[in-house]
Amino acid sequence: ITIAPMHLREAFWWKLSRPITGIMYHGWQSLVETDSPGAYRYTNPNTQYELQRLIHDVVQPLGPALMQIPDAPSDVAFLESFTSQMFARRGTFGWNQGDMYHVLMVAQLQPRVLYEESLLTGGLKDAKILVMADCDVLTQSVVREIQEFQRHGGLIVGDEEICPAIKPDFVLSRFARTAQADKDRDALQEAAKRLRTWLDPKYSRVVDSSNPNVVTRRRTFGTTDYVFAVNDHREFGTYVGEFGMVMEDGLPSTTSIRLGRTGGYVYDLVSGQELSTDVQADSLQVALQLGPCQGVVLMVTDRPIRDILIQTPPVAKHSEAIRIAIEITDGVSPLDAVIPVQVEIVDPEGRTAEFSGSYAAKSGQLRIPFDFATNDRTGVWEIRAKELATGKSALAYVRLK
Repeated sequence: ITIAPMHLREAFWWKLSRPITGIMYHGWQSLVETDSPGAYRYTNPNTQYELQRLIHDVVQPLGPALMQIPDAPSDVAFLESFTSQMFARRGTFGWNQGDMYHVLMVAQLQPRVLYEESLLTGGLKDAKILVMADCDVLTQSVVREIQEFQRHGGLIVGDEEICPAIKPDFVLSRFARTAQADKDRDALQEAAKRLRTWLDPKYSRVVDSSNPNVVTRRRTFGTTDYVFAVNDHREFGTYVGEFGMVMEDGLPSTTSIRLGRTGGYVYDLVSGQELSTDVQADSLQVALQLGPCQGVVLMVTDRPIRDILIQTPPVAKHSEAIRIAIEITDGVSPLDAVIPVQVEIVDPEGRTAEFSGSYAAKSGQLRIPFDFATNDRTGVWEIRAKELATGKSALAYVRLK
């Protein structure tokens, strides 16, 4: 059946919080009504419009920037043991069975998946925490690496079925899902709370949320942080909720996002505005109000955005190539950030020309080569640029002769 609109919205934001290059959805026949339904069934007419809105409001304006922002380095490793999956016949098998990864997310950790081949080639070098779920059977070489990691101060979180040769520092008991979504959510959040109670005195997060229903994730470019916050607060609705297995209606949430930095300027890239901040205990704090299953991406910079500038030649000729140079600065120099920019190139009759669209100013700079065609309208062309962090805009003009 068709995924609920709120589920699609939340899942969409979890995709964007990763450095992906594309999005794919299964089940076209569940999204739109077709003459020949197959394995999928069209049962909710509103989902397609939610996907359309997200693409229009988020993917198109922010996509070019998000594709140039790397993932943040993570010191929490999540071991996916192929050996255990083959010999103990348990594990995630790529489908996140067992919920340990979910527990880590609710505990405001950002684990990176680690495979045994990577572990044996230095994958634990920068790790502080190794999480081992469904790691019943391990090779001797992997055990030696993990024991060496622990001897040098690394923390190990495991379940009751961990390989006997490994002595975890903390055992997180597994829980079985009951097919009652509200009870399963409570059990998951309780497991995350137990983990936090043990871990917080030993480990400092770069990003944290005061509300466990709002889960965070971080990406970085240079000195700039990009913090994703996604609202997972939900209740049973009337679409499929009466069965008790799925809470498909979102609820609003409020939270305070804490960043491990003593200062900075915070911009909401979706709404295009600067947010007010507070510094407490050497941490930057941002208050957020999130709608049902809503996600946001916050750009946190060392320096403020003051100006957006456009440079073009004042005059051009047919069949001539020009360069449109755009800079986003603090009033002096370009920002060390990837900033989404909307560019419009308008001919003398008011028509939007090719190469108009969404761009990203990497390191605060954007260069767009533009070719005038032999049959382009002569006269004054207008170039408009708007950065999407604060909404500041600039204009420039080129006379085509």
